Amino acid sequence: MKINNITVFGAGIWGSVIAQHLAQKGFHVRLWEYNEQLLNVLKTMGRHPNIPNFKLHDNLRLTGNVAEAVENTDLIIFVISSKAIRAFCREQLKPLLAGRVVPVISASKGIEEKTFKTICEIVEEELPQLKDKVLAFSGPSFALEVAQNVPTKIMLAGADKQLTQELATVLNGDPIIVVPATDRRGVEYGGGVKNVIAIGCGVIDGIGDGANAKAALITQAMQEMNDIIVSQGGASGTVYSLAGFGDAILTGMSAISRNRRLGEKLGAGLSLEEAKKEVGTIAEGVNSVQSVYDIARKNNLHTPIIDAIWQLVCQGQQPHVLLRAMGFTNRGNK
Repeated sequence: MKINNITVFGAGIWGSVIAQHLAQKGFHVRLWEYNEQLLNVLKTMGRHPNIPNFKLHDNLRLTGNVAEAVENTDLIIFVISSKAIRAFCREQLKPLLAGRVVPVISASKGIEEKTFKTICEIVEEELPQLKDKVLAFSGPSFALEVAQNVPTKIMLAGADKQLTQELATVLNGDPIIVVPATDRRGVEYGGGVKNVIAIGCGVIDGIGDGANAKAALITQAMQEMNDIIVSQGGASGTVYSLAGFGDAILTGMSAISRNRRLGEKLGAGLSLEEAKKEVGTIAEGVNSVQSVYDIARKNNLHTPIIDAIWQLVCQGQQPHVLLRAMGFTNRGNK
């Protein structure tokens, strides 16, 4: 497969970093953004306002027009909100692609409410000609660190081994090492669940109960992640891969994680809306909490950590419900 032209949907920090990385490798990249204000800033400044010392590469073209973005494209990469992808595929991409087969990589993470479908499954459902041509890109990868040339390993998972290897080669290059994998379901569910776990880690920080409790939470939550992934047809081994344990450590322990920061605000006593406003950017874990909780209930899984995070985020319960779920029954009001 020959790839020259690449479309990246979403000019947030991660989307812009991925687009820049590919442009620096010599590909012709179109970076699409729906937010006119951000798009205008990028076009005017030639830099990203939220990424220090980030000058857009000459191989990178900016656009707010979807038709222009996908014209003659050889590869599409999604880095937009998981909640927007179904409608985007159905209303915007389907009429433009008109049955054309273009491989898609999803760097967005999330699990759809009620259907429990992953992002890749949603794309394949709305664009059926792409069956087995949609791959998941997930792993411990803070965009700002990649922009600063920090060594990073990320998994790329797809059903078609040859396509996965070819696209891994496209993405692979300093500072990113891409690890091909076949367990797409496991990788995607790991990406969704780890964001929920990261919210829980932030709650511990907000309460002020320290690294000991947070390490215990991650350890206990990994068993819950394992049970959820396996219940959905993923492989247990994926839990302890870059897309599972690796990403959970990164997003749960780092101060710059959006999901962890949102949890920290909740732990400090803010409401969900107040916490979202203070964090500012999208914390994808909020979009996955209900789905992850419902999967656990549907499959009769024992998930006290997930349950407590759901009670916090979706029912507005007090932060100490999470500590009590971990067995610290003397903490907070009964």
